[in-house]
Amino acid sequence: MLLIATALRRMNDGVDYARFREAWLPDETFADDPRRRVLSALNLADPQEILTCAIIEGDPADMPAWMERLAPGEQRRMDRLAGMVGPSLGGAVYRVVGDDDLSRPITH
Repeated sequence: MLLIATALRRMNDGVDYARFREAWLPDETFADDPRRRVLSALNLADPQEILTCAIIEGDPADMPAWMERLAPGEQRRMDRLAGMVGPSLGGAVYRVVGDDDLSRPITH
């Protein structure tokens, strides 16, 4: 199943994306990490606002187990980001129900 996890944050004044990214990058990786791709995007109207979207391939029932495995590294990342971002502006995990290429005709 394809899932997307989102996190919306506001970088503090004086923090740019390069500094955020340096702190955000994980210090360890796992070959079986279900997060296959993570997109980071800055709000065009407010470049201090950053949205991250992780594309996840996995079963939602397996999430607690892999989240527990990733928790120590995730906590280290959040600790590094603590002084760089304000409180979360939102985020959730979503099940993908559509994947359309709008540059091509879509069949119904």
